[in-house]
Amino acid sequence: MKIKSRMRLRAAAVVLCRLAVGAVFILSGWSKAVDPAGFIIKIGEYLSAWHMQVPHEAIVAGAIALSAAEFCTGILVAAGCLKRVAVWGAAAMMAFMLPLTLYIAIADPVADCGCFGDFLKISNWATFGKNVVITAAVAYLTVHNRCIRGFYPAPVQWLVATAALAFPLTLSMIGYFVQPVADFRPFTLGSGIFHAGNENETDAGFVYERDGERRTFALDELPDDSWTFVEAETSDDAWADIAVRDEDGEDVSADIVDPEAPQAWLIVPDPGLQFLSRSHTVNELHSYLEERGIDFTALVGSRGAGYDYWVDLTRPTFPVYSAEDTSLEQLARGSAAVVYTRGGRIVWKRTLGSLPDDLTERTDYPEGGNALDTVEPVDDGRLSWFLTIIFAATLVALYLLGQSPKLLRLVTARKTPAA
Repeated sequence: MKIKSRMRLRAAAVVLCRLAVGAVFILSGWSKAVDPAGFIIKIGEYLSAWHMQVPHEAIVAGAIALSAAEFCTGILVAAGCLKRVAVWGAAAMMAFMLPLTLYIAIADPVADCGCFGDFLKISNWATFGKNVVITAAVAYLTVHNRCIRGFYPAPVQWLVATAALAFPLTLSMIGYFVQPVADFRPFTLGSGIFHAGNENETDAGFVYERDGERRTFALDELPDDSWTFVEAETSDDAWADIAVRDEDGEDVSADIVDPEAPQAWLIVPDPGLQFLSRSHTVNELHSYLEERGIDFTALVGSRGAGYDYWVDLTRPTFPVYSAEDTSLEQLARGSAAVVYTRGGRIVWKRTLGSLPDDLTERTDYPEGGNALDTVEPVDDGRLSWFLTIIFAATLVALYLLGQSPKLLRLVTARKTPAA
C-alpha cells in the first residue's frame, strides 16, 4: 500500500475514533449534568451495595465534577483540541470505568449502571461491551491522534475547553437547585401526578436488600426502613404510579386528587432537619392557598417511626400522607419540592428553595388563576434549547475567532497594489 493511502486511512481512522469517543463522552456527561440528583442517587446505590459511608456533600461535588469532566473531554476529543491532554484524560477515565463495568456486569450490584442516566438505560453487559470498544478507540488515539489537525487552531482551544466546562456546570446547577431542564422520568409536564402510564399496578415490584438478602415487595406491602431499596422491577406495560397512604395504610391517591381544580403538593422524599429552614416558606404558601380554597398537601417519603418523627417535628397545618421515597424522587428532584397541578395534571415542578421570594405577593396572574400560575417551568424544553443554542453559538464564534488571522491575511493580500 502506498504511503499516501496509508496516511489517508490513518487519518480517517483517527476522525472516526474521535467522533465515536467524543459522542459517547458527550452523551454520558450531558445526561448526568442534566439530572445531577439522579446521578447522585445512582452513586448512593453503588455505595449502599458496597456498604460505604461517604458524606453527601462529597457525593454531590463528585457527581457534578465527573459529569462536567466527561462532557468537556468528549468535546475536546471530538474537535481534536488539546490532543494530548484530552486523549490521556479519556484514557484515565476508561482505565477506571472498564474494570468497574466488568465487575458490575459480573456481580450485578445495581440493575442499571447509570452511564446515561434516565435518558438511555442499557444492560450491564452492554455497558461493558460499549466500554471495550471505546477503550480500544482511545488506545488508538493515544498513538495516532496527533497525526491530523483539530477543528480549532491552538490559540482558542483553551477557550473551547472553558465553554465545554461551563455548559454542563450550568446544567448541573439548574438541575440540582431547581429541576432538570430535560425530564426523562415518567412524571413529565402534563402527565398525571399519580397515574403516569398504563394501569397495570399488579405487575410492579420493588427489590429491597437487608443483610445480603434481596426480596421483591409489591407496591402495597413495602418494608420498613431497615431494608435498602435496590431497584424497581416492572413489566413492559407496567405503569409508573405513586401509592399515597394515610395513617391507616390505605391507598388514598385516587381520593385526594381534584379532577378540576388546581392543587399544590409538597414533595419530601427524604424527611429530615433540612426542611425546617424552609418551613416559613411552606406555611406562608399554605396560608395563601388556603385563603383561595386551593388544596395544599404534603407527600413524605417515609414509613413508621421516620414519618411520625417528621410530623411531630414540623407540626404541619396541612394534610400529610406517606409515599414510597423512590417514587417521590421520580416525581420531583430535591430534598423538598413543590409540584403544581391542574385537574391532576402537572403544570410545573420546582425545589422549595427555588420558588420566588415574592410568590405569594404576585398579582399578575391570569383571571381565575393564582400566584402559582406565574411560575415558569424549567423542564418544558425551552430553557434546554436556549442553553444548547448559546453553547453551540459560542463554539461557532470561537471557530470564527480562530480563523480570523487567515481572513485578515486574505483581505490584506487583496488590497495590496500590484507591483
